[in-house]
Amino acid sequence: MKRLPCFSFAVLFLVVLVACGPSARSGKSFDEIRRLVAGKTAAEVEKLLGSPNSRVRYIVGDERWIWWSFVFLSGEDYAPEVRGKVVHLSITFENPAPGAPKPRPYSEWRVVEPLGVSYTLPQKPR
Repeated sequence: MKRLPCFSFAVLFLVVLVACGPSARSGKSFDEIRRLVAGKTAAEVEKLLGSPNSRVRYIVGDERWIWWSFVFLSGEDYAPEVRGKVVHLSITFENPAPGAPKPRPYSEWRVVEPLGVSYTLPQKPR
């Protein structure tokens, strides 16, 4: 009978540990966000998700925006060991006028299809 209190304590400890772990800033899964931004412009995405933490412009003029620790992986399509993990969200937008002397407004930039929305797993510090 003494094992039951120890087991209960261990389960309670694990529940508290999981609850106190890092959480996604958006509260939505990666797949929910991917569906939400499909077909949207960069201006619409920024209005939906807020400003990204990083914007990287490629040589061809496209931009990749990154939101750190923004979404989590959920569902049967993800391996059990990564389900529930918080990941960085990356969205690449296509420049509507590459090489133009003046940049076009973000209301004209669109998510690159089909692979413009992706994620990366955070790296563990060394």
